[in-house]
Amino acid sequence: MTDPPADEPNGADAASRAAMPTRPADGNDERGEAIDAQSDAPPEDEPATVSAQPHDTTQMPLWFVVAFFAQLAVAIVIIAGLRLTFEDKVVVSPGGTFDVEEFVHVVDHPEYASDASISLVSVRASFVPSLFEVIGGWLDGALEVVEVEKILGERTVAENREDGRLQMDQSTQIAVAVGLEHLGYEIMTPIGARVERVMSDSPAEDALRSGDIVQFVDGDPVMTAAGLAEMIRSHEPGAVVVLTALDPDGETRPVTVTLADRDGVTLLGVIVTTHVEFAELPIDVRLNVDNIGGPSAGLAFTLSVIDALTPEPLTGDLDVTATGTIHHDGSVGPIGGVPQKAHAVVRSGTDLFLVPSSQADEAAAVAEPSVPVVGVDSLEEALEAIAAHQS
Repeated sequence: MTDPPADEPNGADAASRAAMPTRPADGNDERGEAIDAQSDAPPEDEPATVSAQPHDTTQMPLWFVVAFFAQLAVAIVIIAGLRLTFEDKVVVSPGGTFDVEEFVHVVDHPEYASDASISLVSVRASFVPSLFEVIGGWLDGALEVVEVEKILGERTVAENREDGRLQMDQSTQIAVAVGLEHLGYEIMTPIGARVERVMSDSPAEDALRSGDIVQFVDGDPVMTAAGLAEMIRSHEPGAVVVLTALDPDGETRPVTVTLADRDGVTLLGVIVTTHVEFAELPIDVRLNVDNIGGPSAGLAFTLSVIDALTPEPLTGDLDVTATGTIHHDGSVGPIGGVPQKAHAVVRSGTDLFLVPSSQADEAAAVAEPSVPVVGVDSLEEALEAIAAHQS
């Protein structure tokens, strides 16, 4: 037998336990006694039995692992899509329509309100778009992804925004004057072709600046932008001409340029508008427009000025949306973003969409049959289209 365990009380207890009667020994008891005697170590011919606490053998489900990594991948793609941008792209998207009556204010003269609306329409341009915006522009027919040079040319985004503001200011001034002249007042006198932009690598690049007013070509007076274009085209490429330019400070200077050739057309290399002098307005009409740039709302402004100064509603009960530049002679010029503007018009709803004639098919491809589209070349044609749709 083994020695008593260390925690047994004493030898007397061991003696009394030895004096206790026991069952006759048999083979099992002998084996049991032997095992009891060697309880601290297993027999050599039997493996040791190790007792351990039960533990959780449950494994993470495969679907959970797959779902976790799928969501992680989606999160990485989203973050990358938001952070990855394209500096050479611009996403052009539909803007909104705005009732111009809200912008027109007449001072010290009757102003007539209308239940119907004459609205302008805008587009949005997203510079340095994200990957998602570019992909959306490619997939969404209402959006267009264009090269940044198409929008900015050589300008920065800030310069483009400032140019748009100046163009809007000029557009509202011309619109008020054209509207008043339609009502019989004499307001404007054209005095030359104003340089809006000088093209790079052109004959005019080092000769003219934005804001210059070209008043003479070889001594012949220039009254309008169209007049300057006609004079330039009358020369052969390579001809040397002398321009007389009036700068924004009021100083006149001679400018000598050698005309170039582009696709068989004589080129000066400037974008110009007709510059006019304004007489004092007989009626104080103000167009207060914020956060919208560019000249494309000129036709809408002109119609709204006439409507505000006319007792009878100009459009009757028609809601009309108009886009197109307006010029001193009442002519209507082309604009940008026609498909996006057509989408915006369809979304907002209107009874008639007036656009420049040269872009009518492009607008109709999007707007019709939801909204009728009429192309016009002048204010008079716009007024005729409105009258025709009232009957």
